[in-house]
Formats: sequence, structure tokens, C-alpha cells
Amino acid sequence: MRTTWEWTDGGAAYSVGEVATVSRSDSTDLNAPATIAIILFPGFSLLSLSSFLAPFEKANAILKRQRFRWTFVSQSGVSETCSLGLVMPAPLRFSEIAPKMRSAGNTEMVVLVADGITEPGMPSDLTGPIRFCIRQNIPVVALGTATWLLAEMGALKNIECTIHWERMAAFSETFQGPRVTDAIYTEDGGIWSCAGQTSAFDLAVALLERTLGTHLTMDICKSNVAQGVRNQTHRQTGWLAWNSSCTSDKLPQAISLMETCLDELLPLDRIARTLTISRRQLERLFETYLGTSPHKYYLKLRLDRARQLIESTNTPILEIAVACGFVSSSHFTKCYRLEHGCTPTQTRFSRMNRPTIPKKVRRRVPSQQ
Repeated sequence: MRTTWEWTDGGAAYSVGEVATVSRSDSTDLNAPATIAIILFPGFSLLSLSSFLAPFEKANAILKRQRFRWTFVSQSGVSETCSLGLVMPAPLRFSEIAPKMRSAGNTEMVVLVADGITEPGMPSDLTGPIRFCIRQNIPVVALGTATWLLAEMGALKNIECTIHWERMAAFSETFQGPRVTDAIYTEDGGIWSCAGQTSAFDLAVALLERTLGTHLTMDICKSNVAQGVRNQTHRQTGWLAWNSSCTSDKLPQAISLMETCLDELLPLDRIARTLTISRRQLERLFETYLGTSPHKYYLKLRLDRARQLIESTNTPILEIAVACGFVSSSHFTKCYRLEHGCTPTQTRFSRMNRPTIPKKVRRRVPSQQ
């Protein structure tokens, strides 16, 4: 049986087979289906999208009614292509979002799904609808690199947010207004942000728990074969293998200090004093759980950040070297080549010549019922 979702003039509607059912737009009716507007950007992550929607689909099944409905939106108003090359029908244009939300008063939230944005920039016909949502207290959810788009339109000034860790270095260097964290998801001022991928599942469950309570979300996790969900205190790097076996809290604290001071290096003796341990104890922790010295691990953190900035920004390589704690460009290049197997210049050249998803001119066709 085929199920499709769309937004009609009277509100959200879904059709099963060839029979369409239109929801009521009375926002005072708590039993009326709530509509989720899913905005897809070129090259969006299918994993992020499916991870986010799976809990809502399961909530409908458990409640045995269409409590949540969703519609897909794209710039063309026809379809959008994900990073896997699959085409997702998206029959609503950006410019049509705000009028539809005004007529359908039971809009639950607006979700932006992006991944690996190669041409940053919030489309002009989408900025107005997003600002409208914020003014109307309609939750805005950014999955993955969609956080970048919200920051570009100025929606994240003094707002705590997160973005996928691969983009975090470039994000921090580019935007000064947002308060970025490496949590798997955040919520601040009605704006939710998420690292994307499987963490979109955790964010969706958190949203559902606020609406439907803990008992139902526990059933949702069980049905999706999830032992539980991570809350927003979990870091994106919390999955590191040593984390589960380390019995001391000093190692993660030491790494956190290093991560926050990549441009002006902290002496190892100072790190040890801050943690109230000896330098020898600090070295022993790194050797036991990471198989390396604190100095080598610190260097790797700096070189990994440098690579992220080279791949994600157009910042001159010399400035990146300084931002990652190197005082000599020749020393930076030498260390970078030993760590990554190529020079910083070769990394940037490879990024510039990386193939992107081809843009196709699509003809707008009437949606089929």
C-alpha cells in the first residue's frame, strides 16, 4: 500500500492508496494531526532524514492514528537529490512555506536537512519563512550542516548550537555570534541543532518526549531496536573506544583542555597541575588508554583541526597554521605531511577538484494523488 504526504490548501494531508484525507487546521484541537515541514537542501543526508522521521513514524503506529504528518520542501518545488544520488519528491517550494503555515495552524516544526554544503548561503526565498517561524514560536530544527545556513542568516546570535564535528572548526572560525558546542544536539530559544546522522534519532526522541512523555518514547526506542537514547549532554566524540574502559576522569578532562587551546598551546606541566596530578601520571594515562604520549596526541588534535579548516574554508594556509599553534609554515607542512600523507596545499587542491552533485533543470509537474 502506497502512502504519500503533502500539504493541501486546507492543511496537511496524506493519502493511502488513492484516498486522500485532509487534516483540520484548528490549532486549538490537540487531537488534530501536527504537520512537520521538511526542507531538503542539495546533497542532504538520507541517514539524517530517516533517523529523524523514524521515531515520529513509530509514534503514529503506537498511537494508532496519524498524530504527526510531514511534507517535503525543495528549491525547485519538484524534488531534491541526497548525497547517495537518490531523488526525493519534494513538491513544495521554499516561497510557499509561510503561506501554507498561516493557513495550517497546527504546524509542529520546520526541519532543515543538509549535509556537506559546498555553496553556503540561505536561499533568499527561504529566509523570510524561517524568520516567520521564529517569530511565531514554531520550533526550527537544523540537522547536520543546516546549522551553517541558520548562522549565515543571523538566526543564531548568542544561541547555543552544534554542527557535525567535521565542520565545527570551520564554523567556529567563520561565525562569532553562535555559541557552538560539540554536543550531539542542542536547544536554545526554540532553535534545535543537531550533528546529524544517527544523532538525529536522539533529537527526535527528545522532541517527542516533550510532547508525549517518557513511556511512549521508551516504546519507540524498543521498537527501533535502540537500547536507549543519548541526551544533549553527550559529546559527538563520546564514542571513542577508550571512553568505556577508562576508569579515570582525568584523561577526558585533559583532552578537553587540549581541544579548547589549539592556537595557544598549554604546557603539559600546566595541564597536569590543573588536573591536580603529576606530569608522569598524565603521561601514563595517555600511554595506557591511547597508546601515545600527551605531546603526540596534542599534535594530532592540532593537525586534524588544520585539515578540517583547509577542507572547509578558504582561509590562507599560513593563517590556519597559526590558528593551530604553529609558528613556522615549514614546520607545519612537515608535521602535516607526516600525519596525513600529503601537504596542506595538496589537501586544498584535492578539495577544490572534488566532484559535486550535478545540478539538473527539472520541470515542475503536477503532484499525483
